[in-house]
This record gives sequence, structure tokens and C-alpha cells, in this order.
Amino acid sequence: MEETYDSKLECLDWRYSAAILGLIQYFKFENMEYDRVSFRQNRDSIEYNRSDINKSRYLAFAEDYFRRDMLHAEIEDRLRKEEFDDEQVKNINAKLTGNTVMKRIFSKVKFDGRNKQQILDLINENREQIIYETFKNKKNLYANFCNTNLFLCEEQPHCRLLGYNIDEGRKSRSIAYNFNANSFVAVDMPEFDFIPFAFSNTYDSLFINNNSSVINLVKTNRVLMRIVEEELSESSNGNAKTALFKGIITSAEFINYDVEVIVKNRDNSYFQSLFIRKEAIQVLKTIGDFNVFSISYKVNEKYYINIQETVINCILNQLLADDLIELLLKSEKNYQYIVSRLISLNLKIKGVTIMTEGMKGAYACAKKVTRKIEKNKVSAYKNKLISAIVAEDYGKVCDILLQLSSSSEISFSFAYDLFEDFEKNKELAYTFINALDNYKEEK
Repeated sequence: MEETYDSKLECLDWRYSAAILGLIQYFKFENMEYDRVSFRQNRDSIEYNRSDINKSRYLAFAEDYFRRDMLHAEIEDRLRKEEFDDEQVKNINAKLTGNTVMKRIFSKVKFDGRNKQQILDLINENREQIIYETFKNKKNLYANFCNTNLFLCEEQPHCRLLGYNIDEGRKSRSIAYNFNANSFVAVDMPEFDFIPFAFSNTYDSLFINNNSSVINLVKTNRVLMRIVEEELSESSNGNAKTALFKGIITSAEFINYDVEVIVKNRDNSYFQSLFIRKEAIQVLKTIGDFNVFSISYKVNEKYYINIQETVINCILNQLLADDLIELLLKSEKNYQYIVSRLISLNLKIKGVTIMTEGMKGAYACAKKVTRKIEKNKVSAYKNKLISAIVAEDYGKVCDILLQLSSSSEISFSFAYDLFEDFEKNKELAYTFINALDNYKEEK
């Protein structure tokens, strides 16, 4: 006999999808027999009993899920030892007064290396209060997503999420149609308190709203969380958005359509929507090693360009990387490999999946030139070509290519496509110029 439930939640928009993901993780916590959640293949809804959601279980779940952010949990881990040196005692006492609720509880108690049990007993006696205050007020936890005054409250006349929340007493008339407060419509539910559990715990918190089905929603975000963990643990420069793209690449088997990503930056009091089109996902699938672009280009002492962020922007918005290619070509350092990858990215954005015969020809001609003409002459021609292409003087680029072909006595068969339509075939010129860079030490 099929089990019956008293509540049902559908993926109506990203808020419901995120709440569903958080609820599923809540119900799986400790896998209790008395409460279950139901979601089936190709269904975009879950069913559950609202009575199975209670404050004590919620706080225990929050403690477990965000254990790294709980000072009392870190203290418990540190107190597993039997003996403590002066430095360890000092560190534990610093944690005991690390936030407001801990200061209040441990204001009259200090750890001296011998009263371990007293500290542990105080934590146990005040555990729910510590979790409640810590989770509610910590800037990367509940306070990053919701109005803290509405934490664990019943349904409100306005939404508890930041950016959706209003000061009802002051603004309900002004935001309503025709200044009639009765025309104002807002949606809120206690289940929105589970939304923080759906986002990555990063500075730019991310949630992929892949809500074609609840199963796909769970799979996609599980992959994202795993890759975020790997990205941040492997590198001090780990970036949540980089992890997002790696997650989408890994999840490509069940993401083959436009997808919405919700971003919540800790500095902002609102959520942002990042729409990743199917075309961008197709480019991501073929991009290869994304870490190649993990560098910063120094423009001057105060300004650096994050290559990876720029590449992400190009993919998202289907923009060609021409400006970045030209910037790196002008550099005194050798970025030949990265430029070649950017040229390949341009081709993918244009819908060309493999290197054309013209590209191979341009590369081969450049290598012949570097073998036949002395170094300083090649450098002079290269600089002229870069200056002309940056200035978008494509006629001059073609003239310089003709001069170089005549001077080197090498036929540039690839150049005919440039003469016919330079803008369409600009990657041929980039490939040729990049391959002339044969003397610098590669960065």
C-alpha cells in the first residue's frame, strides 16, 4: 500500500526547488524511520508530512551539515586529547569567546587544560541555543539568505528571503498596485528555511536550478557540491564559479538544455540569476582542461585581468575572446599555448568543432617563416601585424601578409580567406601571428 503524505511541494520557481533540495537532505539526515520524503522519476515535486519537521531536528541537521562553521563543534574536536600545551589552551579559550552566544555562555569559565569535562558539559547543556544563534546570525549561513528575524517562524505575509522581504509596516502600500495594500501578493512558507542547505557554502553561493525533475535537481547539485569541495581544497585560489562550470561539464549527461543558476554573494542583499544557455553548455563540454586559464594577467600595478573569469564571461554570453587574444599577443611574455586555446574557444563559439585546413595552413606557414627569416625581422613583422589587427585596420594586415609572403618567398594560401572576409576568418590571422612567437620563453 502506498504511503500517504499531507504536504506536497513543486518546483514552481527556484525558491521552491532550493527548498525541495534542502528538505530532501533534511529527511535523509540520520535516515529516521518515522519520517520519509517521496520523489519519483521524472516528477518535479516531493511529498512529505509537515509534522516531521521540528525545531530540534532542524537544529541538529544544521549542526551536522555546517559543522565546519560551528565553533562548539571545533572545540569538541580539539578536546578529544588528554593533554594540552599552553598554545592549545590559548587557542581553545579563543574559540570559547569566538562569537556572541559563546561569550555569553563561557563568560565566567576558562579552559585551563584540566576542566575539559566542564566545558563539554556546558556545550551539551546549551547545544540548541548555540546552534540556533550561530546558524541564524553567521554571515555565510542563514543571515546570507534570509531575514534573521523570521528564522523558524510560521508562514509570513511576505517572503523571508533577502531581496524578496519587505518592511511591511512602512512599504506594503507603496509596493502594491495603485497603492492599495490589498493588491499586494507575496509567497512565504516555513520550508524556505531549508534554502541555505541547497547552496554551496562559498563566497559566491551557487544553486543550479535544474528542475526538470527532482532527481536531476539532486544529481546536478550533488556533483556541484563535490567539485566545489575539490576546487577549494586543491587550491587557495579556488573559485566557486570555476567549480560551477566544472560541475556542469561533469553533469552534461543530464543537462542538455538551458539552465538557471542562482548566485548569492555575501556582500549583496539580493539573489542574482545566471542563465546558462544550451549553446554555452555545448561549448563547456568541449573546452577540455579549464585550469589552463587559471592565471591573472598584469596590466599595471593596480589592475590584473582574471583570464578564467574573462573566459567564463565569453562562454556565458557567447562572446568572442578577440580582446583577450590581442592583449596576450602584445605581451612581452609568451602566452602562445593559452592564445591557441582561446583561438580554439572562438571557433567553438562560432560553431566550428575541429581545426580547419586554413588554420593548419596558417600555422604551417608561420613556422616556415620563422625558419627562413632572421629573428629580428620576424619580430618586426609580428609587431606590425599585431598593431594593425588591434587597430582593426584589416586592409593593412593583408598588405603586411603580402609583403611577408614576398620577402620570405613562401605562399600564404590561408590568406585568400582573409582577403575575402577578414572578420569571419580572423582566427586564421590570430593563428599565424601566434605561431610567429617562436623565440620567447613560454609563460
